[in-house]
Amino acid sequence: MITYLIDAAGALTGPVTFPDIPGFGPQLPGNAVQVPEVLTLTEPGTTWALLDGEVRQVRDLRGTVFRKADGASQSWQQLGELPQALTTQPWPGEHFRWINEQWTLDESALRATQSAQALQHRDDLLRNAQLRIAPLQYAEKLGTATPLELTLLLGWMRYSVDLNRIEQQEQFPDIIDWPAPPDPTGL
Repeated sequence: MITYLIDAAGALTGPVTFPDIPGFGPQLPGNAVQVPEVLTLTEPGTTWALLDGEVRQVRDLRGTVFRKADGASQSWQQLGELPQALTTQPWPGEHFRWINEQWTLDESALRATQSAQALQHRDDLLRNAQLRIAPLQYAEKLGTATPLELTLLLGWMRYSVDLNRIEQQEQFPDIIDWPAPPDPTGL
């Protein structure tokens, strides 16, 4: 008889040999089973297991698997097929959804994220522009603005208008032609 060890999932590993103990012979641990012949795997991705008292070749998908609903990874330690909600295919990223038994890029979700990121960046640039515009407007209102300050004021105002129009660009949000801020020398 050939001896194999059984792991927590029921998978057999071996064959193993245990030394004879004088006066007793070989002593088998509680997680050992004896079979009449050496077990040879015939299908890739399988293992031999003791299930319901019977030695059978079963699928072995133990390891990291991914939830089809959200792509989250988890550890799988059972033998046999995966539940319908899990896959062994790694999740490629946040804009991928499980469609037709594969991860598929969700173009609308990607575009929505790109658009939101571009608009957030635009708003940050507009806030910065407003910080530059305010003192120049004060100087203009007070009648103390220098020619350079008046030129800068117009430059920052044009820049702000151009920033506010990025959504109107033909390839927004894939390609954005970001306007350049005015040159501080007024050139």
